[in-house]
Amino acid sequence: MSKQLAALRCTGSLSRTMLSDMETPAHASPVYRITIPGLLRAKGRPRFGNGRTFTDAKTVQAEKHIQRHAMEQIGKPCLSGPLHVSLTINIAPPPSWSRKKTADALAGRILPTSRPDIDNQMKTAADALNGIAWKDDAQIVDAILSRRYGPESVTVIEVRPL
Repeated sequence: MSKQLAALRCTGSLSRTMLSDMETPAHASPVYRITIPGLLRAKGRPRFGNGRTFTDAKTVQAEKHIQRHAMEQIGKPCLSGPLHVSLTINIAPPPSWSRKKTADALAGRILPTSRPDIDNQMKTAADALNGIAWKDDAQIVDAILSRRYGPESVTVIEVRPL
């Protein structure tokens, strides 16, 4: 069964956004691109209480923010099989920085090495997209993570079936 038919079976539609600047031959896998404005929150630690485990409210809110943008941009392809994911996080330099330091950051001479950890940011995005972009984040077999300074804070997630 083709990946498109699997997506149709999962969602009832084949709604997707192809990368507009990329020519895709008929045999190539589609690339789904999600752009999320603002800073990507790191996955919070699980909380325990009353004999149960739950996710903190800020993480739930961050996941809903990602889900809303994903549904608007790619629909609900609910891909199956192994996936390649590219996560690119752009962070706006702090306004308190000098013009020279800001210019150096935007040119890539200063890199963001502060918290939150990029792997925890990826976990937030991966968990948020369960049931939307893919059935389960365990399907991700290749991942490229990148965090740089940019003119505005934005996260771009690209998903491609393998």
